[in-house]
Amino acid sequence: MTVQAVRIGVDGRLEVIDLGAEVSTGAAIRSAIGCRWFDVVRLTPDLDMWVDDEGAIQAAAQVNLMATAIARAHGAIWQPFCGAVVFAAHDGNGATVGLSDAQKDALLTGAVFAPTVNH
Repeated sequence: MTVQAVRIGVDGRLEVIDLGAEVSTGAAIRSAIGCRWFDVVRLTPDLDMWVDDEGAIQAAAQVNLMATAIARAHGAIWQPFCGAVVFAAHDGNGATVGLSDAQKDALLTGAVFAPTVNH
């Protein structure tokens, strides 16, 4: 099953990836981010950002400026996010699913920067 997501590296490079290509979604996220432990930042009711749970405490931590800017545009203003991140959707029950074409296009074109909350 294809589960399209968007990965953003610390260099700002975006790429469409398939989270359905691994044994499990968790394994695919760990592989894409390059981490042992990951966590989710729910940006909207249907857009999730998966991050390295230990990214900020590593000696060589690198802030992912693009991911942090996207998160801040959606109200996640409490911290910078380090390392590669993966954007995916969920089905309302918590299961990770692929991005819709509109979500994927918004990430790839920068339209995702449109703020959804007032500060």
